Amino acid sequence: MAFEVKMPQLSDTMYSGKIVVWHKKEGDVVNRGDALAEVETDKANLQIEAFYPGTILKIIAIAGSTTNVGEIIAYIGQAGEVVGASPSIPSKPAPATTTALVTPAAQPRNTISTAEAAPAAVIAGSERVKASPLARKLAEQRNINLSAIQGSGPAGRILKKDLDETNLKAPSTRTAVAPASPAASTPLATPATAAATHEATLGTGAFTPFSKMRDAIGRRMVESVTTCPHFYVTTSVNMKETMRLREFLKENAEYKGISINHLVIKAAAVALKNERRVNRAVRDGQIYDPAQINVGIVTAIEDGLLIPVIKDADVLSLRDVIFEARAAVERARAGRPNATDLTGGTFSISNMGMFDVENFTAIINPGQGAILAISSVKEEAIVENGQVVAGLRMKATVSVDHRIIDGVMAGTFLKHFKQALEMPALLMGT
Repeated sequence: MAFEVKMPQLSDTMYSGKIVVWHKKEGDVVNRGDALAEVETDKANLQIEAFYPGTILKIIAIAGSTTNVGEIIAYIGQAGEVVGASPSIPSKPAPATTTALVTPAAQPRNTISTAEAAPAAVIAGSERVKASPLARKLAEQRNINLSAIQGSGPAGRILKKDLDETNLKAPSTRTAVAPASPAASTPLATPATAAATHEATLGTGAFTPFSKMRDAIGRRMVESVTTCPHFYVTTSVNMKETMRLREFLKENAEYKGISINHLVIKAAAVALKNERRVNRAVRDGQIYDPAQINVGIVTAIEDGLLIPVIKDADVLSLRDVIFEARAAVERARAGRPNATDLTGGTFSISNMGMFDVENFTAIINPGQGAILAISSVKEEAIVENGQVVAGLRMKATVSVDHRIIDGVMAGTFLKHFKQALEMPALLMGT
């Protein structure tokens, strides 16, 4: 019996994926877990793995084609089995077809025909060129052969800046309007001439197309602020004891690489365990209470943001939180998250403490009910037992969806979050 290999949903925001390259070909024998293909999503390039052992009988979605989530891209079965009669690679160009896909914002968009071939600039011969999604998109638009570019990213990965450094810039789509001669007569200004004069004053500038990731971020954030009524609650945390704990633990090999963010993740998990209503979301017009507490870590990368998810953060030990978070963030920053890193989040944390930020608010990730914004730890005067002493303070602001989370719930969450950081022995349990 032949098994269908379908385009998986590799992130919570993925609705279609582009096959960048197949690692296997028709007739190859594969085992469960083998990498079949690399897929470009709106977030990153991810691997599709085989869920069944057998022989690849037919590849439906050729390299370069875009396929909706859930559509068949290949068949795996016993050697000699016969599946669909349509050829995997057409001998002549097939008519372009599009499939409407409704996004959460209820806006249809079209996918690319599966007959569309992969750009030669992206793949040189059989060797896969390592490049970020934005770099590949720019290379396609500018007709740049990526195999001729030396990448500065991890393992020689080509980044956007590598294309900029070669002075390979897209042609300008504007035409500068020359200013009128001083001796010329000045006609009555119209809106059109006023706009042209204003543009001439500003100069032509440069245009950069939205990357798939930046386009996805834009759509998701607009969806969030237009459908989800945000409100914000802030608390100030005395970080003295937490910082002492960190200094102590980082000398222990089991806690290698421990950061303030790891302690914040664990504290948030403790708080969510005590106030699970902040872990909820709106799904299909109903209140959805997840069975797990899965904390997403908002991570900045070259092209935008990724949110790797720490599953079951409330039952993990602090040591395991550190290990899982470090590995997931490193994969995200290298542009190589695994197939489960970006799915299943129920709550998110955005930490800008490393940028000397005093306070900020974050936008809720659609599909979740809340997000926590973490600011810098700052030295300031505080009052302890009626005495003014030097202390360490950190502000934390939770943004919540007011449709399902009220002020009491948000306040209770922050109370437990603050308590866990001011009494960090609470962070050492599960």
